[in-house]
Amino acid sequence: MIIFWVAVAAMLIFFLQAKIFHRYALRQVGYERKFQKKFSYRGETIELVEQLTNAKWLPIPWMRVESQLSSDLKFHRQDNLEVSSGKLYQNHRSFFTLMPYTKVTRRHRIVCTKRGWYKLQSVTMTAGDLVGFLHQTKQIALDGELIVYPTPAEVPMHQLPSHSWQGELSVRRWIVEDPFVVMGTREYRSGDTYKMVNWKATARAGHLQVHQYDYTADRRLMIYLNVEDNESMWRSVNDEDLIEQGIEWAAGAAQAVIQSGMEAGFCTNMPTVGEFGSTMVEPRSGGGQLSDLFEAMAKLELVRTEPFADLLTREADSGYSQRDILVISSFWNEQLELQADRLRRNGNAVVHWMLALHEPHQDEQQQAGEAG
Repeated sequence: MIIFWVAVAAMLIFFLQAKIFHRYALRQVGYERKFQKKFSYRGETIELVEQLTNAKWLPIPWMRVESQLSSDLKFHRQDNLEVSSGKLYQNHRSFFTLMPYTKVTRRHRIVCTKRGWYKLQSVTMTAGDLVGFLHQTKQIALDGELIVYPTPAEVPMHQLPSHSWQGELSVRRWIVEDPFVVMGTREYRSGDTYKMVNWKATARAGHLQVHQYDYTADRRLMIYLNVEDNESMWRSVNDEDLIEQGIEWAAGAAQAVIQSGMEAGFCTNMPTVGEFGSTMVEPRSGGGQLSDLFEAMAKLELVRTEPFADLLTREADSGYSQRDILVISSFWNEQLELQADRLRRNGNAVVHWMLALHEPHQDEQQQAGEAG
């Protein structure tokens, strides 16, 4: 008889604790997940930080936190962590035990294997009683994000359009006077403004003398990247590694130019995430511009928005001048060469790099075009 009542008491306790944990296990439980930083580079290792808080008197014997992340974010091996990875996404499970009024912080090391824009969508928390008879599930929305920049490639500076690398050196061939570089004086000519008058030289000569300005190199580079990995491509990219290499070449060229104090812009027949048209970032200088360029490159989707020849045609039709133009493409044909010549006739210097899975090189027959 005693054994019977002991068994009844055990069953009551078992069902009572199951009901209590099922009802209260996830109450007053806080959860936060965030990346260590918002920006990273491909190949860099960062941390994903999880923080759980139990703000009640009842302990949590076990808790499982599940989420889905891109397979391009590779987790290091770690205790109390299960990762099952597919081609595009991976399921990430963490296991916790929380005592009353405690906070647990766990850091996961992640390798960013591919450029991109990664968002934390949501996590599912599951907790239950001591023996796992009953459990409770709760889903929490997250808003963290990580932008992984392409790793800038080491590019051969001597193959960039020649104007950009003249810096402050005077050049005879350029077509625009630089009002900040004065090389002497000359006599006044019709069309000169009074701002150009050199009054000291005028007093000495007895007639109007104006500043003689020197000609300096342009300091603005525009980079065009072609997503078409072959001439017959329609919309989908077949050789993704090749185009990823092209993005890193573009990033390297932009970084080299901007870090030298010049201006750089970027244009490609690919959209950014959530957009439909071709991507365009107008040339500017400074660290903020470099960040904008890297972010745009990180968010590129490997699909074609329009034929690259049409994009260059539109740029040539715009009539802009005084720019150095770098074209990165896996092929070069008469149609592209025609638009490159039009850009040169507008007063720009144009070179192109043939895209291949090695260091960038300039086609022997395509040398830097000089403005004018």
